[in-house]
Parts: sequence; structure tokens; C-alpha cells
Amino acid sequence: MDTNFDMNEHPHTRQNILTGEWVLVSPHRTKRPWQGKVESLPADNRPQHDPACYLCAR
Repeated sequence: MDTNFDMNEHPHTRQNILTGEWVLVSPHRTKRPWQGKVESLPADNRPQHDPACYLCAR
């Protein structure tokens, strides 16, 4: 048995006790550096509010 193995540092498999399926666990996934990508919001092209329309949000 490897005494250097740390479940918080190394990828490993765990068994889902509900389904019996083996699942790969990657602990370092959340430690990846952020690449700085910022996505812009789409333009707001909604139609104007029509008070005479009963389907329009108020």
C-alpha cells in the first residue's frame, strides 16, 4: 500500500452506494487557476411594455 496517497490531492475512484457505480473523483479541479475569461451580457432587445396587453409583465 502506498503511504504517500492522499485522497485530497490525488485523483481516485469512489463507489456510489446508491447505484453501485464507480465514479472518478478529481480533487484538484476546483484548484485550477482562473483564466480571466469574462463574457459580456447579450443586448436587452425586449419589446416595450404595453399597458393595454394583458399578457405583458407589469
